[in-house]
Amino acid sequence: MKTVPLRISHVLTVLLGVLTGCVAPSSGSDARGGPVLAVGGGGTPQEAVQEALQLARSGPESPSVVVIPHASQREDRGLASAEMWREGGAYSVSILEEDAAAARAQIRAADIVWMGGGSQTRLMEHLKAQGLDQDIRAVHLAGTVVGGTSAGAAVLGEFMIAGSPDPAPYTAGAMESAMGLGLIPGVIVDQHFAERKREGRLLTALMDRPGTLGIGVSEGTCAAVQGDQMRVLGRSTVALFDGRAATFPETEPNGLRTASGITVHVVPTGSEWRIGR
Repeated sequence: MKTVPLRISHVLTVLLGVLTGCVAPSSGSDARGGPVLAVGGGGTPQEAVQEALQLARSGPESPSVVVIPHASQREDRGLASAEMWREGGAYSVSILEEDAAAARAQIRAADIVWMGGGSQTRLMEHLKAQGLDQDIRAVHLAGTVVGGTSAGAAVLGEFMIAGSPDPAPYTAGAMESAMGLGLIPGVIVDQHFAERKREGRLLTALMDRPGTLGIGVSEGTCAAVQGDQMRVLGRSTVALFDGRAATFPETEPNGLRTASGITVHVVPTGSEWRIGR
């Protein structure tokens, strides 16, 4: 098993969109499973690491972390993430085993399940091939903290963007999407959002999945979700594209889409926002 040696050490909101629908701040929480942390890539902020450790801490030798690096094809995949958690103060850190039975045991024993960057399609294919997607859903429902960065964030929603990174914007069927882990129901998570100007990409995916909420996470930023409550941690913003009350007339394949009533919110770091309907 790849185990990293350890030492124990320890709103202002901008409304950009059309004024139909509402996503309002709230101090309440509707807990449905454990916390979910989606980082937009570009380095995981320390605030997110400490938030996850605090949420998962239940005893003097807690928490333990398992890193799932299979979005990447690098030979050293997972090592940097494991070191990040070690330096953050995790009691133990392991990198997911290739053997399915051993990997399942790691996931079920961990206090934090963390997925790294690369290709979200590759990551989901690996998890499904070994049945580990079901184990992640099970531990999440039991209260385990689950999160990831970049591709590891993209798989957290019910749907994930799986096709070309630069599709024909606002064109029916241009943004191929697939099923994610579904830890945040009714949501599409997009990453590197502000830096790669992915507004058109997320809106195109949203219009092909009516009734969904798009969450665009900037680099160095974390959307920490529990139930219907989201906190923004790190250095930048999270954009919400709310299409749940919007109208999307039928469009021929490859035709330009029409949409009415999408509401857009930009939530800065340090803010809380209610993402439930």
